[in-house]
Amino acid sequence: MTNAKDRMTNASRVRCNRLLLLVLFCLLGTTQGYEVHFGQTKVEVDGVEAAQWEELRSMLMDQLTLNGSEAPGEPLADDLAFFVRQHYIREGWPDAETFWKMKNGWIYLTVKPGKAVRVGTVTLTGDLPLPAEELKKYFMKPTLEREDVDKKDPQWVTADMQQGASMVQRRLRAEGYLNAEAKMLPGPLTAAMRRDVTVEVKPGPKFIFGQAWITGAPEMLEKRMDAEMTQARGTPFNEAKVQQIQKQLTSICTAHGWLHATTAADYTLGKAGGTVDVVFRVDAGERVRITHITPHEAFSRGAKRVLLAKFKPLTGHIYEAEEADFLFKRALDTGMFALLDTKVLPDGGDMAAGNLRITGEEAKPVTLGFEPGFDTFLGPQAGVTYKNTNWRDTGNTLAAELSYSMAGPTGFVSLTNPAIFNTQYSAATRLALEQFNRFEYDRIGTTLSLDVARRVNQALSYSVFVSTTANTVSSKVLTPAQLGPSNYSLMNVGGNVMYDRRDSPLLPRKGWYVSARVESSTDTLGSGVSFIRSDLQSAWYIPITKKFRYAMGAQLATIQGATADKIPIDSRVFNGGPFSVRSFGMRKLGPVTPGGTPLGGTSSLFASAEFSYEVMPNLEFAVFGDIGSLGQGNNSSPLSYSSDFREAIGAGLRYKLPFGPIRVDYGYNPNRRTGEQTGFLHVTVGFAF
Repeated sequence: MTNAKDRMTNASRVRCNRLLLLVLFCLLGTTQGYEVHFGQTKVEVDGVEAAQWEELRSMLMDQLTLNGSEAPGEPLADDLAFFVRQHYIREGWPDAETFWKMKNGWIYLTVKPGKAVRVGTVTLTGDLPLPAEELKKYFMKPTLEREDVDKKDPQWVTADMQQGASMVQRRLRAEGYLNAEAKMLPGPLTAAMRRDVTVEVKPGPKFIFGQAWITGAPEMLEKRMDAEMTQARGTPFNEAKVQQIQKQLTSICTAHGWLHATTAADYTLGKAGGTVDVVFRVDAGERVRITHITPHEAFSRGAKRVLLAKFKPLTGHIYEAEEADFLFKRALDTGMFALLDTKVLPDGGDMAAGNLRITGEEAKPVTLGFEPGFDTFLGPQAGVTYKNTNWRDTGNTLAAELSYSMAGPTGFVSLTNPAIFNTQYSAATRLALEQFNRFEYDRIGTTLSLDVARRVNQALSYSVFVSTTANTVSSKVLTPAQLGPSNYSLMNVGGNVMYDRRDSPLLPRKGWYVSARVESSTDTLGSGVSFIRSDLQSAWYIPITKKFRYAMGAQLATIQGATADKIPIDSRVFNGGPFSVRSFGMRKLGPVTPGGTPLGGTSSLFASAEFSYEVMPNLEFAVFGDIGSLGQGNNSSPLSYSSDFREAIGAGLRYKLPFGPIRVDYGYNPNRRTGEQTGFLHVTVGFAF
């Protein structure tokens, strides 16, 4: 064999090496080989650990590519052995050797790494402006981030040591020491195969942001830009921060329609450091007005209709990034698109006119799913769902669902137009069938509804609706007063409005919301049932620390115009359950028959406070307190409620998933009355308020 260390070709040395290698194989056994092929060249490498192979393979492929399609020969084999040895030396094996041989057109490489060098003592010298331990962490970062590294006894890799010195230098320059230097000085190799290292630090003078001026900025943006300058004043000066401010100033311009804006900076550095005054020169250019909306031609006819309607408010107006982003999200909310991207291009060469080009990818329109579930009220559940987000290429969504639970079967068919008459309004028509027999009565109902909604901006939304329901209720146990009307058909008209400042409607951590709903119901079969229902709801989420959160919420639902016994049992309001006072089962706060049927009422009040702590990623532990009441009288206003308050104190777990948290709560009843349980365990999905 030929030793690549000194490239000797003496025949006797070759025979000796072959004999030694044969003896070594007999003593240690064969090691796992790796192969790499290119053109006519085939290479097998033995003695390589898996962690080293990927980088080594990449290097070998580079060399084989340079050799091209030529047949392999001894010069190539010798070169490959040389480069493999150099790789191992760089990686911390100074005594590494690589042997090669050729047989049947193959090149066989055998690696003997020897002992690895370990990092010894790390010492930082010089006038250190930052704590030595902090700089040492930066220096060792490249070494300790290597795959499969022994963090307590890391291996010496010269390239990582040099990169670590560069990181120390960059860290100092980020703190305003623009002339800082950090030099890595390796010590001698000890008999224990360790190498100490000294990092020589020369920080130089420190530079600080001084005064900053902006020229050329649009007048309406000057205050916001000045705020950026104020934040920078007195902080360590460095070029990266100057570039960051330039980008921020340019971003402020583009967000308000100056899409071609550029920003430059002028400053002078003194030799002795100190404050650095900066002048930022803004060239805003023409402010862009959107003149056309152009979806990509690859979009379907239905997708184009929806996109043109959703982005229509931008047409004829100055481009505003906040409004464009809002409309972008509304388009994604339709479920029609897997990916969307927008870009404003000059329209016909006019820099002040913009053509909003929309590209992207449509989602698979038809989905069919099976959905199992469980909660403590409805028990085990199972359902089949169908959804077509581009029905007959109209851009409308056709959906259907059939499900079954312990309360009975339910099903619906709905058709949603996300841009009715190509406006910002959506309209949903829905036909639903339901059987409810969870308690001592059986109700079969049919509902036909039309809901027209609009999202005005990121926070404000509202809708109006009209529906008609036909219901039949029967019971062998409940009295007519308990059951209410047994055959009724209600015409419902109403609306709701919501102002939502939460960071997420499904997994809120901060923010607040308030919502209000009013519904007028009249029986069209002549039973005389007529009432108005109003619902008010609000919640506030406050992060205390990164893991600790406080939340509080309140709900008030009232029915005016009738007492409880004149209202159909399932049209009444209820209290108790996982979304109200949690020391009671679902609907169980208030009057309940001996057989366990909740009778409901005409007013329901609920308030709650909750502290939660994230014990591990996505898992929270919470403690809470609830208070609420249920009244049955004829209310005189939407703010009427009963003062017969009931309470709950408890604890629970929340595991966060993309569709909301799976929640397990136990609520204890501190003032239990006759016939009531001590508490109740709830398993459900979603926050309590």
